[in-house]
Amino acid sequence: MSSLYAQPAEPTRVYLQTDVVYAVNRLREKFPQSIAREDLINYTLPQQKRDDATVQQFLAQLSINPKVNHDKEKDAYIFKPEHNITDADSLLKYLQNQDTAMGIQVSKLKDGWQDAEETIDRLEAEHRLLVTRNRKDNHPRMVWLDDPTLQAPLDQDFKDLWNQIALPSVEDTIKELRKMNHKSTGEPAVVDTGVKKPKEKKKVRRGTKITNTHMQGLLRDYSGKNDVKKEIKTERR
Repeated sequence: MSSLYAQPAEPTRVYLQTDVVYAVNRLREKFPQSIAREDLINYTLPQQKRDDATVQQFLAQLSINPKVNHDKEKDAYIFKPEHNITDADSLLKYLQNQDTAMGIQVSKLKDGWQDAEETIDRLEAEHRLLVTRNRKDNHPRMVWLDDPTLQAPLDQDFKDLWNQIALPSVEDTIKELRKMNHKSTGEPAVVDTGVKKPKEKKKVRRGTKITNTHMQGLLRDYSGKNDVKKEIKTERR
């Protein structure tokens, strides 16, 4: 019975995965710097779990993690982000080398560059980045390359004149669209609920066909023959 309630021997796979996640988070914090093998072991594994078997299994799991690179020459580990971008220059270079203006998600940038938002805000103010932001917290969500030479300065007088132009209200805009037989984008589509009557089928006139051929004689008109017989009788008399 004691074997049924025996605790599993350590290190178990669950504990190893937890240690690996802890180590990967540490490597992410130190990126782009690497961490020596012994330093990473001492930081991740407690003293009672640093036996040879546990350490070997821990390093084996760490070596197959897709977020970790192992520098065999230095015997050190380094975080492997999705994009190797850690500063403004590398970000601008990456965007310039894109074949299409796809941009990049800020969440992917922060995978290896946690304080990327400060640089993004600065580059946006310099008109070197185009940025879309979340409505709730105003944090940047996507970035694209911008060209500061396209920014033409305007006098404040022109800005004031532009801001003074009154825009029509939503109600007036909808009325004008309806006058031109146009529909606003927010207006629901008109659904035709009329019930269509089924088309009447044309009646096919079928010709009558006599199947009882032995009765055809009864249907003949013998009125002319009776008159001929009467004339013959009168002549004989």
